[in-house]
Amino acid sequence: MSWGRFVKSTLLFALPIAAVVALTLWHNQARFGDPFEVGYRYLSVVWQKRIEKWGLFDYHYLPRNLGVILANLPWLPAKAEAAAAPFQINAHGLALWFTTPAFFWLLWPKHKTTPHWALWITVALVALPSLFYQNTGWIQFGYRFSNDYAVFLFALLALGGHKLRGLFAVMAVWAIAINAFGAYSFGRPGMAAYYFVDATQKIIFQPD
Repeated sequence: MSWGRFVKSTLLFALPIAAVVALTLWHNQARFGDPFEVGYRYLSVVWQKRIEKWGLFDYHYLPRNLGVILANLPWLPAKAEAAAAPFQINAHGLALWFTTPAFFWLLWPKHKTTPHWALWITVALVALPSLFYQNTGWIQFGYRFSNDYAVFLFALLALGGHKLRGLFAVMAVWAIAINAFGAYSFGRPGMAAYYFVDATQKIIFQPD
């Protein structure tokens, strides 16, 4: 592809994005008198103080977000609490590999082509803002911000060269089952005992 054709294609691709950004800036200006003000500072929420202290995006939030994405699992309640539900899910959400274990296959692709690296760069650029964001996605069943880049992860699975059967098929069935439970139970009357909701958002792992 020639550079002229590449630039033209890139500009055509960027035009609708630029139009949406321009409309958003105009909307912010009309609402708040500042094109770069999105209105978060006017929220009256429990975690407003942390936004004022650290901002919407900061390294301060990274450990907590990584904790949710990589290590948040259902926990077994203490014996005194076991009658309510056999397990509980923190409202910060479950680890990404727990809800979609097929993503383990991304760690050892058989093929690494040019689209492979382009997709990983895209995943990184889309995922990084949410990793430094002040909110884990709470309240949620799984890590909902991964929806922003999940399509690229599935494209990487398709390009990885693995035969998607055997253990992969088992993991796919697991993902369907665990997310079906989430779809059935999340926010449904009578299922609240399965979820641990801490209004302060400070408790991520099972407290002692």
